[in-house]
Amino acid sequence: MSGIEELGLVRIDDRLIHGQVVTVWCRHQHFTRILVVDDDVAADSFMQEVLRLAAPPGLIVEAMTLQDAIQEFAQERPDRATTMVLLKSPRVAQALYDGGVTYKALNIGGMGSAPGRKNVFKNIAISNEEIVILKRLLQAGVKITLLTVPGEKSKDFADLAGKL
Repeated sequence: MSGIEELGLVRIDDRLIHGQVVTVWCRHQHFTRILVVDDDVAADSFMQEVLRLAAPPGLIVEAMTLQDAIQEFAQERPDRATTMVLLKSPRVAQALYDGGVTYKALNIGGMGSAPGRKNVFKNIAISNEEIVILKRLLQAGVKITLLTVPGEKSKDFADLAGKL
């Protein structure tokens, strides 16, 4: 198992790199690297280039498959504390954790409305299947916070879990 509690931020945001991530999060915490863990993006060189262009100059942007990310975190890296890990869904967050990447905190910043999802906080909508996954992570000891950008009001998922 690879504990990465020193990681800068593990965030679920189905839009990945966009204005809030670039302008607010990257200013709030001094990130040197954004790691997108997504099998589709890792296989799409055009999308990777779009994400690189959306990031501030000097910021390293990488995309990896889930399996490659699990292998990556099995090894030490000096830039962990300044790395933001971006995921599109709770399913990937759970798979990363189950793969041995035992992060301590998870930020949910953007999960848009879709069939089968209900709005639980601001622009965050979650399906019943995703609620089960997040509750599993919560039981494993992961602190889950719903927060779109630093400085705004946040919600602790543990406070919502019993009502969902």
